[in-house]
Amino acid sequence: MNEIATLKTYKILLVDDDAGHSKLVEKMLETAQHNYIIETASDFDGAVKKIIEDGHAIYLVSADFCHERGLEIIWEISGRGCKGPALLLSEEDSYEKEEEAINLGAMVFLTWDHLQPRFLERMIRHAIERKRQEDMIRNEQEDLINRMMDIQDTRDRFEAQSAEYVELADELAISQFELQKAMDEVTESKQQLEQLNLEKDRFFSIIAHDLRSPFTSLLGLTGLIAAGAGKMKPQQINDYAISINQSAKRVFALLENLLEWARLQMDQITSEPTTLEINAIVADTVGVLGPVGEDKEVKVSAEIPHGLSCFADKHMIDTVIRNLVNNAIKFTPAGGSVTISGRIDGDDCEISVTDTGVGLAPDQIDNLFKLGDQNSTTGTRGEKGTGLGLLLCRDFIDKSKGSISVTSEPGNGSTFTVRLPAA
Repeated sequence: MNEIATLKTYKILLVDDDAGHSKLVEKMLETAQHNYIIETASDFDGAVKKIIEDGHAIYLVSADFCHERGLEIIWEISGRGCKGPALLLSEEDSYEKEEEAINLGAMVFLTWDHLQPRFLERMIRHAIERKRQEDMIRNEQEDLINRMMDIQDTRDRFEAQSAEYVELADELAISQFELQKAMDEVTESKQQLEQLNLEKDRFFSIIAHDLRSPFTSLLGLTGLIAAGAGKMKPQQINDYAISINQSAKRVFALLENLLEWARLQMDQITSEPTTLEINAIVADTVGVLGPVGEDKEVKVSAEIPHGLSCFADKHMIDTVIRNLVNNAIKFTPAGGSVTISGRIDGDDCEISVTDTGVGLAPDQIDNLFKLGDQNSTTGTRGEKGTGLGLLLCRDFIDKSKGSISVTSEPGNGSTFTVRLPAA
């Protein structure tokens, strides 16, 4: 009785112009644990019409549909925000096609010749559960938006109170000096609130997009391995493991910068300046990031004179140099180089990070150290970036009573120069 009570019915849209595939899917799901109602779309326009209706719990799409237009259907399902997840079924077990399908929004990639009844139902239930979890994350993000709108409402009320204050000033005929002072305070408070809103929007952008993207990739790849590891070739598992490792590193680097910058904004990081040997800090950076450069065929080297030192906080300067070198590697193609150099210039210790990468246009340089979406960039291998690392560098340099500047031309690389008090 309990088992019957828990049975569920799911509507499936099978997008396939091969009648044999439709019969095969129906036969495989006849003995499934749950009930499945299968509807077939055998032409492209009919499939798009059904997708627009968004009335199905799951979409099974043949890669060969309408002369290999299956990936277009996956894009339609993902782009229109359908409630149900999409599974792509292919005659060819191709890693490239699988990766493209996942990037376009497919939840799972399957091959017809490996399809078994229990395996098919397991993949369907796995995709539905993952979609439910993603919808839950999206709902939580919508709750965040609502909270941010509450902040906006508070701002509107604040501005309304400001207008009432002006009226009250007129009615009470307060002095011009007192009125100006009050208006200056209102203007300053408004500017602070606008800055807080700007930072709020940027943080939300990072959480909703930059942070979610690598997590989605991790979920997809680990889900594929969990579901089909027994049928995968060792090289395929190795390729997936490398992709998972790269996604995890991107998440960790983003979270590290995000938390560091948040602590800085809340004034929870104190500067403890001391005499620093630049050679030692740069050697540590080259030791950590040198292998990253080698992986991209980018040479990372240092040209620091013996005895060069500055007076600053060790953690802050170490973070600054690592961020600058990491950025230089990210935007330098294979065969290029990244050089860390230093010298004494009057009362200043000057440290430069020079690369032979893609360079920057003047408008990019103008916005480089500002909080905004224009600073979200992509490296020469598609590495994701948010611009938060450079903001962290700027704030740490300011706390160290130094300065940071950049010279660059598109196609001719960039040089970031940090000036700190010499020891």
